[in-house]
Amino acid sequence: MTAFIQKIYRYDHLISSRLCDFRSRESLTCVMIIASRIGDGPAWALLGLGLLIFGGATGASAALVLTIASIICIVIFKLVKSATSRKRPFEEFPDLPMDSRTPPPDRFSFPSGHSMNAFAVAVVYGYYFPSMLVPLMALAALIAASRVFLSLHYPSDVTVGAVVGVTVASLVIMIAG
Repeated sequence: MTAFIQKIYRYDHLISSRLCDFRSRESLTCVMIIASRIGDGPAWALLGLGLLIFGGATGASAALVLTIASIICIVIFKLVKSATSRKRPFEEFPDLPMDSRTPPPDRFSFPSGHSMNAFAVAVVYGYYFPSMLVPLMALAALIAASRVFLSLHYPSDVTVGAVVGVTVASLVIMIAG
């Protein structure tokens, strides 16, 4: 492992440990659990369905572009996760316990699929519905933070997930015209 990657891992653990210290505040933990659950696939599917039904032609276009971007994101994060096989924080460090109310959806942590899809959703819907960009980006950031807070991901997992989600969504929007 290179010195650069080792430094990232040290910062990942340090930041994760600091966030974990706040888990004694049950109200904050509940907010983070809810944010994490919003980042699960069913919530995004319901949002897409709502736009198909109530969003008119713009909503239908947004739903189609998001479906394509989401499929690409899923393929990317599954391939990268299996290639890197990075253990989740709660598996690697005893001081970063997992909250039993939020079991991980799969085995590995890098990159964060929740972060990737949340930022892809924000970019796509923000493009088609500009007034939604800031609230959806804030929600995506909260979802990403929740994954670190709950010891399901490291900061670098959610950062890379966010960058890939924004990039994929932007490319699909550019290609779709």
